[in-house]
Amino acid sequence: MKKQYLYGLVNPFERVAGLDSLLWGLAGMVVSTVLCYFSAWHYHGLLHFGPAPNPAWWCYAVEHLVVWLVPVALFYLGGLLLSRSHIRLIDVLGTVAFAQLPLIIMNLFEFLPPMQNLAKMDMHQSPVEMMQQPGFLVGIWLSLVAFVFLIWTLVWMFQALKVSCNLKGYRLGILYCVGVFGGDVICRYLIRLCY
Repeated sequence: MKKQYLYGLVNPFERVAGLDSLLWGLAGMVVSTVLCYFSAWHYHGLLHFGPAPNPAWWCYAVEHLVVWLVPVALFYLGGLLLSRSHIRLIDVLGTVAFAQLPLIIMNLFEFLPPMQNLAKMDMHQSPVEMMQQPGFLVGIWLSLVAFVFLIWTLVWMFQALKVSCNLKGYRLGILYCVGVFGGDVICRYLIRLCY
């Protein structure tokens, strides 16, 4: 039982897929968008987060949609090319959305005062001046803890691709790298248009 529970934390997509994962994922995106709006924390890309110059609510919504739909498009198109199985778009949409649920916990960290101080810090200061700011080291440690939830999301995205596109081996690895790292570059370019 304990082993199954741990496996579910690593790969929930053996039990949750299709419409169920899409609905959970969309609900999670709404929560994540609201949290980002109130903490002023932006998604600059799939792997990049921080402050940004546009505080409009629609900007946060667009960021979340881009961070969801770009990897979906890359995974789906890659799955059609590389997989011998029938790929359903709803499975890719749902599993990628669900895979981003751990980002909600990461977003909660941004409400903590040391993290808010980091976001407001002048990045043109020298490292010595930054380290003298109150709460700087605590903010760095909190960032590292929050980073665990980004890693968790990336693990789930790997499992989402594996299950929704029925891939394994080098094809899975190549498409995952293209979807995540290439997706991050595309997301950053598209999101930059909002600023």
